[in-house]
Amino acid sequence: MAKLAEGLPVTDLLTMDATVDSALLWALIVNRLELGPAEAVASVVREVEAAAPGSRLNVLLTDGEQLVATTWTHSLWVKQTDDSVTVSSEPWSTGDGWRELPDRTLLTATRYSCSTTPMEGRQ
Repeated sequence: MAKLAEGLPVTDLLTMDATVDSALLWALIVNRLELGPAEAVASVVREVEAAAPGSRLNVLLTDGEQLVATTWTHSLWVKQTDDSVTVSSEPWSTGDGWRELPDRTLLTATRYSCSTTPMEGRQ
């Protein structure tokens, strides 16, 4: 992970409020947001997997209108209705429209739409 952090400004790393791995993931994603939210998240997840094989990477990013999420060696479920999309690591009820996303999937959703893209092999 140190190799990935080398590309970030040292001041940003030294002044982060958290010392957990998610803080580094957040810094890497923010640094790439000009690529667009989905590509920023997907590229970081792929590079973290390359640097730290076997990582479990459920990442969720939202701006209040759009949600981007990944499932990478961990579960991710989605439930879509006519006017909402709900995403969770596990369904909190049974038999009411939840579907499990395949491993290594990128989810992009708004209030009215939901699409998935396989992440493996995507560059």
